Amino acid sequence: MPDLTPLLSAPSADEALNVMDSLLRWLLTSGVRIVVVLVAAAIISGVVAWLLRRFFRTMADSSTKLSSVTGAVVRRDARAQKAAQARREQRAETLSNVAINVARMVIWAVALVMVLSELGVNIAPVIASLGVIGLAAGIGAQTIIKDVVAGIVMLFEDIVAVGDYVDLEYAEGTVEGINLRVTQVRGIDGALWTVRNGEIIRIGNRSRGFSNAVVTLDIDAGADDEQVTAVLEQVTAELAADETWKPVILGPADVSGMLGVDGTRYQRRVIIQTAPGEQWALERELRGRIRTAFASADIAFAVPRFVDAVKPA
Repeated sequence: MPDLTPLLSAPSADEALNVMDSLLRWLLTSGVRIVVVLVAAAIISGVVAWLLRRFFRTMADSSTKLSSVTGAVVRRDARAQKAAQARREQRAETLSNVAINVARMVIWAVALVMVLSELGVNIAPVIASLGVIGLAAGIGAQTIIKDVVAGIVMLFEDIVAVGDYVDLEYAEGTVEGINLRVTQVRGIDGALWTVRNGEIIRIGNRSRGFSNAVVTLDIDAGADDEQVTAVLEQVTAELAADETWKPVILGPADVSGMLGVDGTRYQRRVIIQTAPGEQWALERELRGRIRTAFASADIAFAVPRFVDAVKPA
């Protein structure tokens, strides 16, 4: 960078011409190089962003085609295929955004160093200082680094995605947002929980593969168990044949035998495999149908037994 001090302190005509000549030469050399560096950084950022989006989009499309080929051998529900496709697209979009942001940071950091070099700044101390600052920041931000690493692993392994119903131990609900640092979950009461990725030890995802609709029944001890079995089998068969519920039921019902037994009741359990997210509606429908069928067959549910407190003498 030319020294402009003579030009700013009442210079003579020759000094002014020399300074202007030096400034013009600098603009035609270093100035042009700075412009080229900035333009090149902008172009490279755009090209890299396009390539990364194309790469992750191709990865998602390839996974879709592979799933379609596998689906020819293994029957899959159309709704599950659609949900899986949406999950792959969302995952590809998230990963591409993260990769693009990291690439842009690297590209513009290199461009900044090159610009400083053209301005005559000794970049060696700058790089050394940045290294020390980075080391200190890394030590002081171990928690953030832990969260980011955990977020990268979660995204690449596709453990959770937006729209999944999950149990994160600290929060349970529908995932509304996930990034490198935190995962946001909307609870059933409407509360939006924000959980740091580094603090997530276990994840229960209820939106993957299949779910189970589970109904446990407390039946009066005097009921005929064979009649109870016949009614339950009839109810589950009619439910599986219903055109409304047939698309979400993935397998035959599992009607258990007697579970717990005491003096006033015994328990039976019905499990039906269903599409993810449909288990709660199916459980409500199944309870309603069982209640109606039991009333028609004169089968009584167990009545809670209340024991009066014994007063001390």
